[in-house]
Amino acid sequence: MCGIAGHISFQRPPEAATVAEMVRRIRHRGPDDRGLWPSPKGECVLGHARLSIIDLSPLGHQPMLDPETGNCIVFNGEIYNFQALRRECEAAGDRFRSQSDTEVILALYRRHGVHCLQKLRGMFAFALWDESRKRVFFARDRVGKKPLNYALVDGGIVFCSEIDPLARHPDVSRDMDIEALELYLQCQYIPAPWTIYQQIRKLPPAHYGLLDRDGFRIEQYWNVDYTNKVRISEQDALDGLEEKLTEAVRLRMITDVPLGALLSGGVDSSIVVALMAKLSGQPVRTFSIGFREEAFNELPFAQQAADICGTAHHPEIVEDDVAHLLPRMAQHYGEPFGDSSAVPSFFVCQAARRHVTVAMNGDGGDELLGGYSRYLLSPAKMRMAAAIPDVFSASQLTALATRLAAVTSIPARVIRKLVTEFGWPELRSVNMYSGFWDDRIRSRLLRMKGGADLLPRWRTTWLKGAMAHADSPVDRMLWYDNRTYLPGDLLVKMDIASMHCGLETRSPLLDHEVIEYCAALPVRYKVNNGAGKYLLKKLTERYFPREFVHRRKMGFGIPVAGWLRGPLRPLLEDTLRSAQAMEPLDRSVIDHTLDEFLNHGVDHSSRLWALLMYGAWRRHTMAVQA
Repeated sequence: MCGIAGHISFQRPPEAATVAEMVRRIRHRGPDDRGLWPSPKGECVLGHARLSIIDLSPLGHQPMLDPETGNCIVFNGEIYNFQALRRECEAAGDRFRSQSDTEVILALYRRHGVHCLQKLRGMFAFALWDESRKRVFFARDRVGKKPLNYALVDGGIVFCSEIDPLARHPDVSRDMDIEALELYLQCQYIPAPWTIYQQIRKLPPAHYGLLDRDGFRIEQYWNVDYTNKVRISEQDALDGLEEKLTEAVRLRMITDVPLGALLSGGVDSSIVVALMAKLSGQPVRTFSIGFREEAFNELPFAQQAADICGTAHHPEIVEDDVAHLLPRMAQHYGEPFGDSSAVPSFFVCQAARRHVTVAMNGDGGDELLGGYSRYLLSPAKMRMAAAIPDVFSASQLTALATRLAAVTSIPARVIRKLVTEFGWPELRSVNMYSGFWDDRIRSRLLRMKGGADLLPRWRTTWLKGAMAHADSPVDRMLWYDNRTYLPGDLLVKMDIASMHCGLETRSPLLDHEVIEYCAALPVRYKVNNGAGKYLLKKLTERYFPREFVHRRKMGFGIPVAGWLRGPLRPLLEDTLRSAQAMEPLDRSVIDHTLDEFLNHGVDHSSRLWALLMYGAWRRHTMAVQA
């Protein structure tokens, strides 16, 4: 895992010093080595900060040059099937100088061009300068594990793994994107392709970009279709899942540095650790964090899983003194990021990094087989939804969802329940953010600065895709969430939380072959009699007691309300009462929300946490510009 940066310009030679400065600012992502490469004629400068994982020798240094073609690459991530791909290339006559996966990408591109992406099994973001074609090839992995941010500038492009160093580049404007702010207030993250800056954009997952003298274009290279179902017995489906997931874990255990796992004690991380223990010849090192507030503390379950798997376990308690962490989080995320579970993610990654360089995790299980409560439909509800034809378009259903989210009267709420449970349950994913800021209050908060049609267009785009690639409500929600919440929130959260301390995290449940396998399974193996992640839980029962597997889901959260009313209250009030920190938001809406929370017991903790992190980001940018 690493950090990458670069500048390509066909008008004037990029300055190596500005690329070197971006690399310096992402050195936490790659503390082991740094490199810079200018193209022979000066159109391109690539930079790299290396976290050495595979081939620790100087032969793995980046930027890496292909001596046969003059092509050069900077690569962030891991290609888990690189050994098999290397053998394939060697059989075709290629010779390698290093043992790294980076060199394999260069060889594959030499033979297959952009179609090399179809062969890669892993997490990645890279930029490859094609010397003969005078173009740069950008790519991002299928699910969005690794970030790639870019800004189109006069005559070319500037890119970086993180937003904050890119925003400091002298050719990049720091003007705020009000559309992105509106999306943040709705989702509590900023989805691709937006960032908080007008000029900076995120390359979406499963896309590649090509830049040459004729311009810049982006293409999608992968998608998942849930409509092509396999006919398979439950036993065969279970055996197949175990085989696929075991292979995904085995591939991710290939490393030249110490390896461990983040263990929450939930089903997803526990099954990953169990499979690691089965494959490992020595105890797996596992890491967990908990809280003194019992309602948020999963340490006893993590310890139980560790004992069953025989791991070398390292538990830690997170105290409520986290005010010092928030400015650092704002800097590393580079834009407002309102998922409060970033706090425990930062702490558990720091704990793991003291012992290992690579850690497995259980990310993706809920989006793989339907683990959230919104997926939990009874057979009767699924039959009812299946009997209703798709007579409404995605835009009409989005408009319906928006209206239903705002209702308050008892009759209207009854109608909403009927529609979202028996008619179009997939609207639950469309409405999953309505508890943060509903459309009416958000418009007041923004002083109507956001475009009135932005959110309906955004929701409609993804719902239309879900309806095209899935037939059942559960599969449609899975498709929708895998394109929005998973890459926009969860994977951004973990990339920054881990890479801020130079820890590489790997997610077997997000292996694209595992995803494709599960997408093809009948819905009854995902949600069965109102229980989610049915097949994954059946697999976990092979390794853990049934009562451990089927306990109530906790999630990876923090006691936000208690902290905001307690130790974080001075910081909360100071930040939210600062006109500069809250610009351009409406003061009266903020003051009213804060008063209801502090003095009248109304739980606005999610809204206020989002505003607190927005203010932390604003203060960071103001300090940078001062």
